Amino acid sequence: MREVERVDLLILDGDVMTMDPGNRILSPGGIAVRDGEIVDVATAGEIRDRYRGDREICARGKLVMPGLVDTYSHAGHGMIKATYHPLLGWPGGHLYYHGTTEDFWYAEGLLSAVERVRFGVTSNMTTIGGTPARTDSPVFAYANARAQREVGLRGSVGVGPPDLFVKHIPEPYTATWWESGEPEVRGFTYADTLRCTEEVLARFRGPGSDMMGAFLSVPYLFGRHPRGRRRNDPTPVYSDADVPLIIEKAEEVKDIAARYGVRLQTHMFEGTVDFAVEKMGPRKARELLGPEVVIAHANGLRESEIEILAETRAKVASAPSMEENLWYGRCPVPELLRAGVCTSITTDGPAPRISLDLFKDIDRSLFLNWMAHGTQDVYPAGRALKMVTIDAARVMGVDHLVGSLEVGKRADVIAIDMDRPHLAPAHNLPQLVAYYVNGNDVDTTIVDGEILMEGGVVNSVDESEVVAMAREEARRATERVDISRYLELPRGFWDGWRHEDARGFPGAR
Repeated sequence: MREVERVDLLILDGDVMTMDPGNRILSPGGIAVRDGEIVDVATAGEIRDRYRGDREICARGKLVMPGLVDTYSHAGHGMIKATYHPLLGWPGGHLYYHGTTEDFWYAEGLLSAVERVRFGVTSNMTTIGGTPARTDSPVFAYANARAQREVGLRGSVGVGPPDLFVKHIPEPYTATWWESGEPEVRGFTYADTLRCTEEVLARFRGPGSDMMGAFLSVPYLFGRHPRGRRRNDPTPVYSDADVPLIIEKAEEVKDIAARYGVRLQTHMFEGTVDFAVEKMGPRKARELLGPEVVIAHANGLRESEIEILAETRAKVASAPSMEENLWYGRCPVPELLRAGVCTSITTDGPAPRISLDLFKDIDRSLFLNWMAHGTQDVYPAGRALKMVTIDAARVMGVDHLVGSLEVGKRADVIAIDMDRPHLAPAHNLPQLVAYYVNGNDVDTTIVDGEILMEGGVVNSVDESEVVAMAREEARRATERVDISRYLELPRGFWDGWRHEDARGFPGAR
């Protein structure tokens, strides 16, 4: 007879959706956790027979699954939610560089981390700032990482250089520091951002090195947008003389990423890979891609481009809620999956119009692609669920640790309250999760065996203090940099656009 083992935590009597290679769903199921590691996943009866827990969670009436993995998001955005103006855009980059302090980035890190805990997102890759990242100093990345650690998340912070082809922002770049209470404008260069990047990468290293890792965030590895690819908006036009510099900088950041063993995240859209093949040559384009490269968005990619991503084993983080779907068309998820490209669904949040509720993006990704193909058969809901769990963990490089409920993996687990009208009756659990669950249905969030939220109550930090701190730091930042014009409601906001209202709107012709 097997001896009963002692463990730290038992999760019992819920429906357990493992996302393991066999796609097991155990009803009722159980999980045993010791030292933050999953030591068994089986039926509830088997777990009871084998283990005694120092702590037990009754998951009856709940669906237990791996914590979600968000492979592309932005620190800072949590402080500028709903500031997008349909005619003017939004204030992100300027505010980040000229109105913020280290305290701002710490407060935002806490706020977004608590939002993630509430929505069941246990792992994330988040760029420090917009595109480009704020990398004139490492203190902003350190503040965000400290905040995520305090809340208890598993994360990875992204830093990197700006895009040299944004001609209207020449070197030396500037940032405003407020540590003395008065503004101090400091200049910095592209080389300075690389030195800062390496300092951050050296501190955190690659995926799985600790609860907090790092990645190298490069706006456009193959240059910004090739001519005419971004609809309704002018884009930089390259001459052949620009190509050697694009190659030089791409090789430089690839070398840095390789030396520190980190992911390299960048943006690509329709025509970007073909542009690289044409201008750099097929061999060099393939050399600059690779399994450590994560391509954000990937909207409108052509068949020829998908083939190259598959050959080089590059990864994709698709963002179905973002406006790139309007500019370039959808991310061709079924085509990427059919070619064997590891692809995730991500939020790109939490602004300007979206949240960190990754559940909502599952259904949105499905529907965008169903619309394009005229059928649901090409992209089933079960595969989309993998794209926010185990496949997303592969994109992030942590699938050996998280993404599924398996023996030997870290205990990153969430429980969804199924006793809600929109989730009853539970005829088909995976489809309920894909189509009906939202982040507010998450009852319990566990990371590395630590219970960060239970019964809908965050216990790793004081949520009310976090919200108050974030509001105060946002107020201070918007006093330093006036964003009031972005908050004015334009004509036509309530009743619909007239032709004269829409003049200057990026989509107007």
